[in-house]
This record gives sequence, structure tokens and C-alpha cells, in this order.
Amino acid sequence: MLTNIDTSDVVGTFGLTAVTYFPHVQDAHLDRSTANFLATVGLPENTFFSPRLDLEDENLARLAFGASVKVSFEKDGATCPPETVTWEELGGFQYAMVAVDPTDGRIYAFSEGEVDYLPMHTDVSSLVHSLAVLEKGKAQYKGIDRDDDEARDRVVEHMRQEITAVDATPFADDEGEWPSLFEEINLGMWG
Repeated sequence: MLTNIDTSDVVGTFGLTAVTYFPHVQDAHLDRSTANFLATVGLPENTFFSPRLDLEDENLARLAFGASVKVSFEKDGATCPPETVTWEELGGFQYAMVAVDPTDGRIYAFSEGEVDYLPMHTDVSSLVHSLAVLEKGKAQYKGIDRDDDEARDRVVEHMRQEITAVDATPFADDEGEWPSLFEEINLGMWG
């Protein structure tokens, strides 16, 4: 993993009921470090990300049981990009489906309604680290006066620096999910 994430820190930041743990499954096709991380640290849920897949659809493949990205595309009547047919859906990030490549643990985002995807994180530890930075920063940017652009700039830049100190991938493409979200935060849309 790119960074060491302590389970108690995740639970302390998000609360126990907001963390989803994924069981180890025999013959799962996820790389070992990703599977271990998901089973021991889990994925947190907050305003911007949810690891809860469609619990109403029993036919939707679950993490570690198959190629759920392909199933999601087929469910929507779309063609899954060939190189992504084995990827697993991890959840939703604001306006995107978040998926993991099971061979190397890299995280990708498919913007809503798009078949194109962008790299989002180097691995799941980076995703969880970034969500924790965002969750902790929420208290700061929510308390900023709507007209105080400089204060909002400082908070957003500080969060961006904390995230990129671990992994530059979230901000590598201006069209990515993280730059879009941070632009909205900076405009006061989430405060």
C-alpha cells in the first residue's frame, strides 16, 4: 500500500457504522494487498463517497466475486471498455463510479454516463487517505464565511497538499473527480 492507514483512525474519523469491510473470499481475483486492506481497514462512507453498491439488485456482482464494472455497464445498456471488463466497482464518488483494477489495485473513476475513465488513486490506501483529509477538512471549510474567498482558498489548498503528499494521482488530470470537487468546495458550494 502507498500509505499506512490505521483502522482506528478510519473508525474515529468516519464512525464505525460508516465503514464497510469486505470479506476475504477464496479464489478472489483481487491482488492480495488490496483484498487485505479492504478486509481489515475497509472503505469509509461520507457525503462524497459511498461503497454501498445497489443492495436491491441481487444479480449485481459484489466485490471479489466477479467483474462488477462490466455488469454495471451492461445493466445500463452500455458497452464496457474491453480493458476494464475484469475491474471491480468499489462504490460511487459524487458523480462517478469508482473501480479497482484487481491485478494491480489501481483506482479509476468513470464519470457519470461516460465510458471513458481516468486514474483516480494509486491504490485503496490513497483513496481512504484522501477521503479522511476531506472529512477532516469539512469542519474547516463549512465554517468559512461565504464571502471569504481567501480563507476557502487556504483550506482547499491545504487539503490538496495533504492528499498529493501521499499520491499525486487524484489531481493529475484537471478533468478528474478530485479537482472538480475541490473547485466546487472553493466556490462555496459545499460550505
